[in-house]
Amino acid sequence: MHRLVAVISLVSVLFSMAPAKAGPTEDAAAVRAQWEQVYNSGDADKFSALYTKDSLLFGSTAQLFVGTEGARTYFTKLPPGIKAKMGDQQAIAVGPNVLLSSGFADFTLKDGTVLPFRLTFAMVKVDGQWLIAQHHGSPMPK
Repeated sequence: MHRLVAVISLVSVLFSMAPAKAGPTEDAAAVRAQWEQVYNSGDADKFSALYTKDSLLFGSTAQLFVGTEGARTYFTKLPPGIKAKMGDQQAIAVGPNVLLSSGFADFTLKDGTVLPFRLTFAMVKVDGQWLIAQHHGSPMPK
């Protein structure tokens, strides 16, 4: 009888638990993982969909790209075949719908050359989805 009561108690506790909410680090890591996957896919439409309509993007060129169309333009101007691999990152929430994430990424060219970069994203939640509002990338100093 005691075993039955214990099992029923355990089952009711498990079913009454609320799902764990992701924190800023987990949310930012998910955005960065999605960015890496989309970047490596070579799909300009999917890439630009990761950015807000008024986003600011400083990538590996001197030009500032604005908005989703700017993100698309930036992505289509990159040499083909570059692959990204996200590295360590840190993230903080500056509000319930704003995350800042800074970290590292390696970009591998078709010839195997690896370019280490620093990446910073400011992300905002729009209609329940995290989008990149500001992106800055710069090569690691030597």
